[in-house]
Amino acid sequence: MALWRIRATVDDRPGFLALLAASLALKSVNILSVQVHTTEAGAVDEFLVEAPEELTPADLVEAVRRGRGREPWLCRAEARGLVDEPTRMLGLATRVAADPAQLDSALQSLLGDCEIIWRGHPATGREGYTAHAMVLADPTGGSLLVHRFEPSFTPAEYARAHALVRLVAVVQAQIHGSNL
Repeated sequence: MALWRIRATVDDRPGFLALLAASLALKSVNILSVQVHTTEAGAVDEFLVEAPEELTPADLVEAVRRGRGREPWLCRAEARGLVDEPTRMLGLATRVAADPAQLDSALQSLLGDCEIIWRGHPATGREGYTAHAMVLADPTGGSLLVHRFEPSFTPAEYARAHALVRLVAVVQAQIHGSNL
């Protein structure tokens, strides 16, 4: 069996997640975890699945599309992906609380294959995200520009990244004895 991460947008209506799950089940794909990210385009469902080795990426994409999933994205996953999202976030929070200099590394762990660029000017008033970029205020000054080609960022991912950056700001304020 092979582990895969799969993302697809489905209509945010009763039964549509079930259709996608049933389509995957017809290919003997076992869903190990699912996260639902609400977006304006619909629900972005992210699955960690176990699939038969003989299934190709094209087979998985076809199953997603037959299950009414749009914009399918997938990549191979590792066993460490079996950690549930709240536990993973707490681990990243612990890491940056212990060492705020780990923020870039923690963001990369959180967001996957992304590029982080530090810019010298502050993000004040310009924080936010698009499908492939997000701007976050760097607690040490300046701003962080995060790029990722695939999959598109979701509101939940932006909120998680923003919370991680905010945690570092609080830790640094405590270290330097200031209030936020």
